[in-house]
Amino acid sequence: MADRKRTPDIMGEILGGEPAVPATTAAPKPAPRPRRSPPAREPSAPPKAKLQTWEYMEVIFRDYGGYRARYVNGQEQKGWKQAPIIYEYLNQLGEQGWEMVGVGGRHNEEMPAYFKRRKG
Repeated sequence: MADRKRTPDIMGEILGGEPAVPATTAAPKPAPRPRRSPPAREPSAPPKAKLQTWEYMEVIFRDYGGYRARYVNGQEQKGWKQAPIIYEYLNQLGEQGWEMVGVGGRHNEEMPAYFKRRKG
């Protein structure tokens, strides 16, 4: 029963006996906790770079004594039969900044190719 809180003896105080609340020694105070510093903030993100924008081109090559560019973005090229063959044409596009990103399968003597380059 040592864990129970002692009740003051009011009758004893009235009759001149013991004090109503028994004197107790103060319990030792717990040691203060060390203060935590707030979590370190991540350095702010660098400014976002401007998003790259691209332009695209579709070229359909037709086999006519070697593959030659017949359609560019759906428009038939005039004099396409005399145009440079695919190897020379691809080098010309590369010099203009175009990069080939895909080639479709051959169908009916034609083969599509897809290009992109940065806008601006």
